Amino acid sequence: MTVFERAFDSFSPGCRIIDAHTHICPYNLSGWHQQYSHTDTKTVVDEFEKLGIDCIVTAPHPLVGGFMEDANRICAESLELFPGKVYGYISVVPLCGMEAIKRELELYSHKKGFVGLKFLPGLYHGALNAPEYAYALDFADEAHCPVLCHVWADDPKLNDISAALKNRRNLKFIIAHQGGGYSKETDRAVKIIKEYPNAYLELCGSLENNYGVEDIVALAGEDRVIFGTDQINLDPKYELGRVAFAPIEDRVKEKIFAKNFLKLMTDSELDRIV
Repeated sequence: MTVFERAFDSFSPGCRIIDAHTHICPYNLSGWHQQYSHTDTKTVVDEFEKLGIDCIVTAPHPLVGGFMEDANRICAESLELFPGKVYGYISVVPLCGMEAIKRELELYSHKKGFVGLKFLPGLYHGALNAPEYAYALDFADEAHCPVLCHVWADDPKLNDISAALKNRRNLKFIIAHQGGGYSKETDRAVKIIKEYPNAYLELCGSLENNYGVEDIVALAGEDRVIFGTDQINLDPKYELGRVAFAPIEDRVKEKIFAKNFLKLMTDSELDRIV
């Protein structure tokens, strides 16, 4: 059976799936309303397993409020409770100061289960060209590890993303939300993808994007698209279905669902998904 047929038959595509953009812990600000019974991490794991998702990479919601240390502590606890199912990003918040960021990177970059870094620049935590972000980017460049960076409607500025990539050839920079959730933002992000071979496009939040997955693949390239859902903020079934039912070959779906993200970690000095 094809991925399409398996997903249509059981809503599980039947191939390996890594959800590279997720959050755990409840979050009830800015219009996001979640039932606490649905946000317990054990419940989250049970639910994504039903959909055939093998594991998630997460940054807990305290990150949004700027609580970097809390986010990383909660993440570390979850990695220990659900090994092989929950992996983590080290949350980086420049508002916490350079010394705090150095401590967090030193503490968690050696812990099992942490596979990359997560940024929320722009509206949330300030400009991507802040010195604290520059330090974390240099760290990721030296460690050859991925950075998942929130991007929505030119916030942060795409020029700052280009600057971040320009002299960091070992950095794997993942542009979240297809560049901002709309086709015109995807077009802008694709210009960076074309210029820098170490830039990637992640899919989540595509509800208002006129492009289908097949269009995004055609624009960015089948090796440069990463699967993410933004669960628990968004229902993972949406992005899962977008890929599973897309009119593209199964081998490309398998790249998007897992292989492209796994490839980012082949030379990483942080932990890796086995």
